[in-house]
Amino acid sequence: MSETTFDGGRDRPEGATRLRGAGTDLILVLLAAVCTFLVAGTFELSEAVGRWLRHFEPYQLDELPAAVTVLVLGLGWSSWRQSRQAATEMGLRLRAQESLNRQRAYLEVLFNENLSANLIAAGDGGITVANPELAQLFGLDAPKAVVGRRLGDFYADEALWRGHREILSGGGRVEMNDLRIRRADGAEAVVIARLTARRAPEGLEVHAFFTDVTALETTRRELAVALDENRRLAQRGIEMLEHERRNIARELHDEMGQWLNALKLDAVSIRGRDDVPVEVKDAAQSIVELTDHVYDVARSLMRRLRPVALDELGLGPAIQYCVDQWRRRHPAVKCEVRIDGVPDSLGEAANITLYRMVQEGLTNVTKHARASAVTVALTAEADAATGGVRVDIVDDGVGLDEQIGRSGLGLPGLRERVEMLGGRFWVDSAPGRGTALHASLPGASVGAEK
Repeated sequence: MSETTFDGGRDRPEGATRLRGAGTDLILVLLAAVCTFLVAGTFELSEAVGRWLRHFEPYQLDELPAAVTVLVLGLGWSSWRQSRQAATEMGLRLRAQESLNRQRAYLEVLFNENLSANLIAAGDGGITVANPELAQLFGLDAPKAVVGRRLGDFYADEALWRGHREILSGGGRVEMNDLRIRRADGAEAVVIARLTARRAPEGLEVHAFFTDVTALETTRRELAVALDENRRLAQRGIEMLEHERRNIARELHDEMGQWLNALKLDAVSIRGRDDVPVEVKDAAQSIVELTDHVYDVARSLMRRLRPVALDELGLGPAIQYCVDQWRRRHPAVKCEVRIDGVPDSLGEAANITLYRMVQEGLTNVTKHARASAVTVALTAEADAATGGVRVDIVDDGVGLDEQIGRSGLGLPGLRERVEMLGGRFWVDSAPGRGTALHASLPGASVGAEK
């Protein structure tokens, strides 16, 4: 565009020259008339012409001067009107040309100063106009270095350009968010591209707009790699956490349970002896009651740390047992469980993820929902070939408070667990219409550790 000159402004001096020329002609005509008057007065031309025309009076030629005078006056009046019309038309043309020049100047500024890379090319891709941003994008010094090159030469994929050219030749439009172009130095860049075509008198004309997003694309790839690494670390952390929970639960069961049983047996033995004082028997009875209480607490901790039923019975029975225990603690809430077509083992990671989701969902119902009914559904996905599983926990409570969903760790933790297995987790909730937790695990994830 920098090579294109807007020369409409040169018409304005030319118009002014024409007006000055018309004024000069008028002055010359007036001077000629004055000179004619002076010459005619000096040589008495009118009298001479009158005497000469008197011989032709039968032909009425003596009336010719009056007719010529009227003719001259009419021609003068007609010329004056035409000159006025020409002046008016010239003024309109000058104003239109001035408006056109201003518009072209605005368009030139917009084209050159646009932050997007713009170009105009012929139907074969030959670039005719380019702005500085385009030259910078293509790795060239100035727009004039771009003019004359083919747009297809800057495509990283020449076959793609041929396809775009075919679409444009048919009057179509091309839009891409990740077009790869090759710069003059051989480096590649990623741009958002929009190409349009229009029919011009000289043939097909292509307008192209490019926005460089190479830095954004690089950042996106780096973020994707970092996210993948974070997910692997989180998955490893969750695996280690579950492993430690299992070990602690086993230690509580094997070590603490064993010593509590031994302590209880000794206390029962002391309580049953007849040769001990009553105070000692009472103390032994107190020890028996305390050991039973401590053992109940330990069993509760073991269930929270690691669901024994999940290892001994499988996924379905473990979830059923979890719901049964929850029902005993909350008899006022109606809880329905549906398990359809799901095997008892989906792999260690999938088993514990689905169990924790049911556990967290029921905990949220207890803490926040104020619901009267809740449904837990565990079903196999419709496509049996994939072997996927879906979990739905739906209540009729007050709805999930958005602030709780953001500040709590339960739901984000569930989402992270599900997405680490390649699944999808989402929440449907509205004030006064309850809350629904949904999760879908693909077959590849649920069968990975069978």
